[in-house]
Amino acid sequence: MATTTVEPTARKRRRKTRTKNISPLPALLASELTASQIDLTPGKEHVFCPACENWTPITGVLSTPVLVPHHTTPYHDPTTTPRRCSNTNRRITLDTALDTWQADLAERTVASATVSSRRPTKVLPKPRTHAAPAASQLKPSPLGAEQVRRMFRQHQEQCLACKGEATDRTGQTLPCPDGERLAVTFLRLLRQEPKRQAVREFFARERRRFDREYAGAVSKGEAGWAAVLPAVQNADQLRRAVPQGVRLAEGPEVPLDRLVLHQAAEQPESGQLKCEYCGVLESSLVDAVAAGWCRITHRPHCGRCADRFPAWTRTSF
Repeated sequence: MATTTVEPTARKRRRKTRTKNISPLPALLASELTASQIDLTPGKEHVFCPACENWTPITGVLSTPVLVPHHTTPYHDPTTTPRRCSNTNRRITLDTALDTWQADLAERTVASATVSSRRPTKVLPKPRTHAAPAASQLKPSPLGAEQVRRMFRQHQEQCLACKGEATDRTGQTLPCPDGERLAVTFLRLLRQEPKRQAVREFFARERRRFDREYAGAVSKGEAGWAAVLPAVQNADQLRRAVPQGVRLAEGPEVPLDRLVLHQAAEQPESGQLKCEYCGVLESSLVDAVAAGWCRITHRPHCGRCADRFPAWTRTSF
């Protein structure tokens, strides 16, 4: 009797860890987590672990849902030492309905898409643009004979009729309407070119003449000021000089422009002035000038008495 040998096969491992160990930490509440921190899709329940900040599967959903044992760092990374997370086998209370979670997740997705598509809140002022003029308000710049000649040559190189290669029924070579119009315009501007050149030369001559006259007037004015400058400086010195026999007093300055230098020099410094009409006395010439005294027929009069005489008879000191 022949014997058959059976090859040993490995037992299929469970997809999720099954254990009776429960963490003593208080249970997590699904209602306290946002819709983006938990996944309640049937058969794919995951939660964002608040301790290690990694997505962790949930086992025992139908009986006692807990977080499966997991590490704080990837186990397959040779550069790090894996450590068991403190939330291993921690219970979680699924107190959020699947429909409520799906509606909340969809609302947050739409809201995030709307926010990302918004424009920035900073308002930038738009530059103020002026209104473009109407076509009837545009003023074309006048063309010169040289510009029309270049346009005619360019058109002649492209047009067969203007080159003389195209003929009509009678065998005559005639230019096209555009070429004929450009040729007529060129001849008309060519006849007007001497007049335009004469006008340009006239304005250029007038401009040069104006510049010469202006430069001559400026140099003549500077020469005139240089000639009278000594006399002006002498007049300024005489205006600032104190007349002989005048005593400066404290207080506001006496207007010396009303004094006649040779008349003030004839008056003694300590002499008194006497009004010829009313006989009032004034201590000095400076005080008399400040009080409005005048000379009438070369005789001193006070201000009150001088007003009795005509203005043409009054002479200032």
